[in-house]
Amino acid sequence: MTLFDGVFSLNDIFEILTIIGLIYYVVKRFILKEAPVPASALKKVDEEKLRSCLTLLQKSKKEPGEIYAVPKELEEKLLVNLHDTELLKQLLCSIAAHMGIDGSYIRLKFQDDANLNYAGNISTNGAFTIINLQLHSYYNLDVITAILSHEVMHLYLYYSGIHFSDTLSNEVLTDTAAVYFGFGEYLYRGYQIIETQMGFSYQKVGYIRPRDVKFIQEEMRNMSVK
Repeated sequence: MTLFDGVFSLNDIFEILTIIGLIYYVVKRFILKEAPVPASALKKVDEEKLRSCLTLLQKSKKEPGEIYAVPKELEEKLLVNLHDTELLKQLLCSIAAHMGIDGSYIRLKFQDDANLNYAGNISTNGAFTIINLQLHSYYNLDVITAILSHEVMHLYLYYSGIHFSDTLSNEVLTDTAAVYFGFGEYLYRGYQIIETQMGFSYQKVGYIRPRDVKFIQEEMRNMSVK
């Protein structure tokens, strides 16, 4: 049976869904100027969860950090060659030093595998630490700085004994702590939607959204005047 018989066949349904998907893409991408990504990629983090992360950091007697900036000379070199592994190790050490951690003892490993469901991850036993960093061609310096800041923050929170009981809450805590300790602008820029494959694919790193970064910063300002 076909569409012309008055009954939708399975092929008809697939064709209709394909057309709807194309129309959705065109409207979002070229008319509304929005990235046509699924809602799951922009999942909202509850504001109370973000506040609870800030409260935990405060209760742990942690003061907000100074604003971090990639050293100018290092930044200039990375902008020329972002995939230079020695320069990226220097970036890692700079981020770690901002948190009072000796980054020379952290092993930085590199990957470029779209099948892996992470931008970066960390493993440590307290003495030996490895950070795995994805080096996709569409990552810029802000994205890589944000990823490394997140992973170093995992290590800092581990050393400090600051954590929640579940994994997702700890990831949100880690992003919140990265903002709290001075990496907010890198997360704000690095956690934007990334356009890949000439606009036919989009990616996003991080567990919070750019608007969540601004919310955390505003909450921090409110906390400082109380």
